[in-house]
Amino acid sequence: MGGMAEGWLPPTAPGAKPPPRFDVSPEPAAPAQSEPQPPNAGPTFVLPSAAGRGERNRSALWAMTLGITGLALLVLSLGTLFILTLPCSIAAWALGGRARAQIASGPNGQGEGQATAALWLGRIGVIAGIAAMVVFIALVASGFDIEQFRDDLERELEQRRERQDGGSGGDGDGVRTSLEQVRFAAGAWLAR
Repeated sequence: MGGMAEGWLPPTAPGAKPPPRFDVSPEPAAPAQSEPQPPNAGPTFVLPSAAGRGERNRSALWAMTLGITGLALLVLSLGTLFILTLPCSIAAWALGGRARAQIASGPNGQGEGQATAALWLGRIGVIAGIAAMVVFIALVASGFDIEQFRDDLERELEQRRERQDGGSGGDGDGVRTSLEQVRFAAGAWLAR
């Protein structure tokens, strides 16, 4: 009862193969070599061939660049450069679709993620650019004058500075008063 015998293996099911034994090493097969290798040769590094990697998908790269440029211009200009961003976004959308088609049909499998991202950037840029264009046209059609709006804001800010210098006590009333002033100025401008 004290111990188990050396080399004990668990029982096997009827008709099953015997479990593998790890204490027996298989005989190595003689490698067929054309050249004798020097003893203790170091590792051999092999660089993958250019044909195995494939070329970069230039359509996907250009689509990604145009998509990012279109959205960045749209955001940084607050929608006023929609005339420039719409062509960039449309080109990104078209090139992204072409790049995905090239990847699906050809041996070049690289750039699928870039093509998909460019496709979505193009779509978002077109939708946002059209929305900015509609807002801009609506503002111009309603008689919106940017110079007048800027002048009204400057006048309102100057009046607010004068009131704050005049004796608002810093207990939060100045913030509430300034918000009310901005609301009043926006309401007065919209009432025109």
